[in-house]
Amino acid sequence: MATFKAEVQNKRADGTYNVRIRVTHNRQIRRMSTNLYVTSEDLTKSLKIKSVNIIDKCDDLIKKCRKACNDLGFELFEMPIDDLVIKIKKYLQGGDKFYLDFIQYTKDKASKMKKGTGDTYLNMLSALKRFIKRESLDISEISTNFLREFEIFISAEPSQRGNNRKKAKKDLTAKGGRAVSKYLACVRAMHNMAKEEFNDEDRGIINIPFSPFKKYKLKPQPKTRKRAISVALIQQLIDLPYEKEIIGGRTSRFNLAKDCFILSFALVGMNSADMFYSGLPKKNIVIYNREKTEGRRDDGAEMRVRIENCITKLMDKYKDDNKLFRFHRHYTNHATFNAAINKGLKRIGKLIGVDDLEFYAARHSWATIARSSAVGIDKYTVHEGLNHASNKDMKVTDIYIDKDWTVIWEANKKVLNLFDWSNITSKL
Repeated sequence: MATFKAEVQNKRADGTYNVRIRVTHNRQIRRMSTNLYVTSEDLTKSLKIKSVNIIDKCDDLIKKCRKACNDLGFELFEMPIDDLVIKIKKYLQGGDKFYLDFIQYTKDKASKMKKGTGDTYLNMLSALKRFIKRESLDISEISTNFLREFEIFISAEPSQRGNNRKKAKKDLTAKGGRAVSKYLACVRAMHNMAKEEFNDEDRGIINIPFSPFKKYKLKPQPKTRKRAISVALIQQLIDLPYEKEIIGGRTSRFNLAKDCFILSFALVGMNSADMFYSGLPKKNIVIYNREKTEGRRDDGAEMRVRIENCITKLMDKYKDDNKLFRFHRHYTNHATFNAAINKGLKRIGKLIGVDDLEFYAARHSWATIARSSAVGIDKYTVHEGLNHASNKDMKVTDIYIDKDWTVIWEANKKVLNLFDWSNITSKL
């Protein structure tokens, strides 16, 4: 006979614990997540549930589990535990009708992702809840027509950033195509993940039979505007004099922006998130996994960059005991760090004649200059230097080829040799 017990184990990122039902059957154990969440106040020091309200709810769930087993009769004794868990879940969800709250499911998955990735899914959920005007959504409601209407809603809805939340709608501009593409891609990823988890074609169990994305095609993301700036403009940026380092008790964003732009450019377009989180270099090699794509790549999006002599003093200026740079000591996360850089770059852009200069221009500029006739780096090396994912055909080839990082390092050296670094090497 199967036995059941309510328990909690690991604390979630938000400080809560998910109550799970432990199922023991034929000396095997499985655990089923529930819709119940508790805090430390509901638990003893040994993580036993002490809240009477939660205990009562768990007892009700366990009664239903036993009822599901009783209805199976003698079939229960020979049933594998995984099949039993599926039967119990289906019973708890109302019998033959499968129910999965897509919003709660996505929240649970997002809590286990890297913060930046998880935040994208949570932003999608916020838009989704504004669209449906409620807090839950059965996955069966996601149809092709639903997706089309959600797309229209996202396209027409004003941006929710910053002060825009408080302004009258008539004063707001609609979101761009990037939000449409990004949010619908999140819905597709979660829908496919749920089908993978709750469908078992080998056993004939198809809890989620619909495939709305077969008819609904995601719109491609709009092409990123060209943000590269010329060799002459980068030289102007390098030569800009620093402000006094402390202004009103705070580090100058102007100086921060200038230094970080140069560091990013000289480290082959390193992103702000990677500058914020990366660990200590090994000798003169910066080794890191790109935050943006690490979880989506078989190689972990590993990148290795040699530190060239022209930026060693700049690297030392921001060195840290535990990480590549000390930015993590001054900013709560990479988003606030990136925002501070971009605010400083707006001032720098005005001085060198570049409207709306952004941090990402360093990465774009490295690629553009590397491919220019002045340097003549081949397109594949630029592709490797930016750590972009290979296409399907190239992935097969990559299996047989060990990456030669020196090719990228020498390409970077050629790019950096175009500049006069004396203002960096002599004045820091």
